[in-house]
Amino acid sequence: MPILNKKDAQKFELLGGGVRWTILDYQKGSESLWVGDLSLPPGGSVETHIHKTEEAMVVIEGELDAILGDEVIKVSEGETVLAPKGIRHALINNSNTNARVIAIFPTSKMEKTSVD
Repeated sequence: MPILNKKDAQKFELLGGGVRWTILDYQKGSESLWVGDLSLPPGGSVETHIHKTEEAMVVIEGELDAILGDEVIKVSEGETVLAPKGIRHALINNSNTNARVIAIFPTSKMEKTSVD
């Protein structure tokens, strides 16, 4: 059983000012899952985008505005946003504290298309 550690994960700077670590994907041996850990500072965001699969976003710290289709919903620690495939979504940290999200996809190769 592989044990994966965030300190070994690939780190990406997000366009909206946050950071994403790819915890699990095909490069780490997964056949059907992708898992990322996102950190969004105050004012940070994940741009509006869509995926070919659904996405679960588990808020593990802080408070965010989640854009899902035409709705904007406040979410906080302990809540999960489910973005169906093909539905535009985004996360914005309008609070004055850091926020963290675990993103989960039912595919080992996450693909994202940015949209307005």
